[in-house]
Amino acid sequence: MPLDDGVVVREGSVADAAALAHLRFAWRHDERGEQGLEQAEFESSLRAWMEQHGTSHIPFLALRAAVPIGMTWLALVDRVPGPEHFVRRSAYVQSTYVATQERCAGVGAALLELLVARARELQLDYLAVHPSERAFSLYRRLGFVDSDRVLERRL
Repeated sequence: MPLDDGVVVREGSVADAAALAHLRFAWRHDERGEQGLEQAEFESSLRAWMEQHGTSHIPFLALRAAVPIGMTWLALVDRVPGPEHFVRRSAYVQSTYVATQERCAGVGAALLELLVARARELQLDYLAVHPSERAFSLYRRLGFVDSDRVLERRL
């Protein structure tokens, strides 16, 4: 579904820490009821975390008239080298979130399409995601498939 003209989807940076913190806090605290850091402290802590993890975690941001409405993250994983392919990298799609009032309008798909394009530029071997039940159909529409090759153990 095409996005409204007022929506911009782009790769983010540490300069976007406030917008990303706003979205993450709305999702985890406001919608899910998580407790812990207050919003201002979370924002400054997320900024510091982003500065430390800038080479391993790439954020993507959706904005409507400069207001943050969605995000997703590409968490890069360096894999053990092999003789044929010494550099082996994959990634996890993490923290994909679209503000409630913006859902089902193509924002999530646009964010993920940009993330996949960036993953191709980085020549990653594959992307993995642990979607919510509601998000499975979105990921499948974008080419993600079920794999019987992955096992998970919760700790």
